[in-house]
Amino acid sequence: MNKNQINKMPEYFERYINYVPESDIIDALQKYDIEYLLEEKSTLKQIGHQVYAPGKWTIRDILQHVIDTERIFSYRALRIGRNDKTMLPGFDENLFASNAHGSSRKLDDLLYEFDVVRKSTIALYQSFSQEDLQREGFIFQSDISVLALGFTIAGHVVHHMSVIRERYYPLIQL
Repeated sequence: MNKNQINKMPEYFERYINYVPESDIIDALQKYDIEYLLEEKSTLKQIGHQVYAPGKWTIRDILQHVIDTERIFSYRALRIGRNDKTMLPGFDENLFASNAHGSSRKLDDLLYEFDVVRKSTIALYQSFSQEDLQREGFIFQSDISVLALGFTIAGHVVHHMSVIRERYYPLIQL
């Protein structure tokens, strides 16, 4: 199913969904997979542990956040796709970041984990029927469909790479 088939664009997640051009959900998830991040690997390594302002996350913290968020969103998609009507809670991304130890991990290990998680997400989305993709559930304060969650997952990594390019790349000499 394509992005234009999202029935309801949840306000909070729209900013991530809008990063992804019109495409099929599987194509979108594959377009922004590990290869997308590997194109930036040498620059990410150069940035190292630098941050653009006190209290901001390191590149490794951001990658850990992207991984954790994808896991949570995939779990939400699984629950909704399987027609579970339970309201799903939000999560505190700062609490997760402060307890994930992303900065102490190796960049290569984070990239490997992202690859594994993304492949799992793609396999999950390949298992959904068109009916499953259109199912909606309630997450925190928004109704959202399985399809919209998939495009949110794809756009979330694009969003963070945009932030990295804008705010972290100026920290090094390219």
